[in-house]
Amino acid sequence: MNKSVKEHGRRGVPEAGFSMVEVTVVILLVGIIMAFVLPKVNDAVKAYNLRSTADHLAERLSAVRALALAKNQNVTFSFNNSSRQYGFDFTGTSGDGVPDMADPSNPSMSYFLETLPSEVSTTFPNNAPIKVTFNSRGEMPIGASEQVITLRSYNRSVLVRINLRGRITVE
Repeated sequence: MNKSVKEHGRRGVPEAGFSMVEVTVVILLVGIIMAFVLPKVNDAVKAYNLRSTADHLAERLSAVRALALAKNQNVTFSFNNSSRQYGFDFTGTSGDGVPDMADPSNPSMSYFLETLPSEVSTTFPNNAPIKVTFNSRGEMPIGASEQVITLRSYNRSVLVRINLRGRITVE
């Protein structure tokens, strides 16, 4: 074989590529970077999921408040500790603490029951089940107190607050 074929390959074109040392160095660098980045990405995903759950809970509370305004009557939001389900509660004037899928006064209308994700836990004031009633003005009834629902997940917590005027915030 002549010298020019050896230097340039079979067809006379220079061979391109990386040496084994270069490939190994790049793989090691990528591995080191991933070792630092993956835990941060994992933490960000957990924080996002907790905040998303709190936002969804606040959204459901807002829907209950809007229904109370629209129907011009009291409507209750309930969170059942044992089943981890929450939603509209139409039983009685201040609910029975169990979310309902239908309104007895309007059986043709159905409502969703939401379930808290398994990685999220809740803390209620005085460890009592949450029942938030909104009156026909979208406010909490006279004598009620501000409600705070604490959601926890992986050493993080988010608060969902409902003030007496019916304002719902996520902190």
